[in-house]
Amino acid sequence: MAAMDARLAALRHGYECSCGQTHHLPIADIEVAYGVLAKVPDRLRDLGFSGPVHVVADSNTQAAAGAEVAAALRQAGFSVAETIFDTPDKALVPNEPALARLFLEIPVTAEVLMAVGSGTITDLVRFAAYKMGKPFVSVPTAPSMDGYASAVSPLIVGGFKRTFSAVPPRAIYADLEVLCSAPMWMIVAGFGDLVGKYTARADWQLSRIINGEYYCQSSLDLMAAALELCTSNPEGLRRRKPELIKALMEGLILSGIAISMAGSSRPASGAEHQLAHYWEMRSLKENRHLYLHGTKVGVATPLVLGIYNKVLGSDPNAIDLDKLAQTHQEPDTVETAVRAHYGSMAEEVLTESQRKMLTWAAREKRIHLIQSKWEEIQQTLSWLPRAEEVVEMLARAGAETSPERLGLPDEWVKDALTYARYLRSRYTVMDLAAELGI
Repeated sequence: MAAMDARLAALRHGYECSCGQTHHLPIADIEVAYGVLAKVPDRLRDLGFSGPVHVVADSNTQAAAGAEVAAALRQAGFSVAETIFDTPDKALVPNEPALARLFLEIPVTAEVLMAVGSGTITDLVRFAAYKMGKPFVSVPTAPSMDGYASAVSPLIVGGFKRTFSAVPPRAIYADLEVLCSAPMWMIVAGFGDLVGKYTARADWQLSRIINGEYYCQSSLDLMAAALELCTSNPEGLRRRKPELIKALMEGLILSGIAISMAGSSRPASGAEHQLAHYWEMRSLKENRHLYLHGTKVGVATPLVLGIYNKVLGSDPNAIDLDKLAQTHQEPDTVETAVRAHYGSMAEEVLTESQRKMLTWAAREKRIHLIQSKWEEIQQTLSWLPRAEEVVEMLARAGAETSPERLGLPDEWVKDALTYARYLRSRYTVMDLAAELGI
């Protein structure tokens, strides 16, 4: 915790970063410890809150922490109202109906919203708080994802997973007893989400070199610290060792803070998230719920590392451009394929990915640019682990290690590797491989 406290203290003071931005941590209070739930009323008063609190949870998170927090608040004299999503047999989806219920049930008199839960609850409350102009406090119930501290909210709108601007929480209070009691599949999902930062970092570095994209080394340093906190001893997670659960939670919080620093999810989300988003959208379309987001990110990461290992082991200067030109697909051909694959969601996908559909002249120019930057690319990304190392890391934590283990059909995996890159305008190694014909 000392290392985390030092980093947070520097951010709270604010500083001019080499990326050109002034970084400042908007989260006033963070604690990951035993007995935090009982302290929430006093901590809220320390933050200046005294009015009505609206608690949002689902059936499971209400039992894990929501009821205890609400009781502590009422006993301390706070007025408390609640929205509890009934989720005994199905997962809560962060979509339009769920948001509509929040907007209908949260009273205008609520001074502060409280999200008691993990990813979906937090994303719903974060977006509602942003739209309603209210602060919110996060009470995580599992170390399952890295969005607790972030300022963006991934939501399912029209069946399409989109990331919306929102607000970070005013405070995060994570009770270690609750975290250690979380289902193991949620704990390993958090580990999978964190492992995905390897390829997210590499994709951002890659785009900085090739495209001159805005880049913040400080936020990536924070990501590196997050990874270091718990990848050194993954076995501790499967044994529910409190110090490792605490390290995972703190690592996930640091990841979310890095997102806030960069002003987007770029330091924490790359090709591995595009694959996970694709599988999530397809599972929603076909009404099949397949594991948590972080678990899918975890199994996607070795796939992306495999692409990196192959691309970085190639020589773009040896490309036969005449031969490549013969197999090149012009933008209208690619657009037709994307429309056929995505159906009703194609318009939004095409709007997001228009710049990825290159004429041969544009692609040839890109290849020459990549060739000129190749030595820098290889040197910059020499730190990347091999796919096999991350598979071993996931296995040691007790996490799933492959799409097959998740029950993802081969067709879904092949289609994701072909079409997922069109879901975001963000440049990743999947785009690099496509441009080089790998």
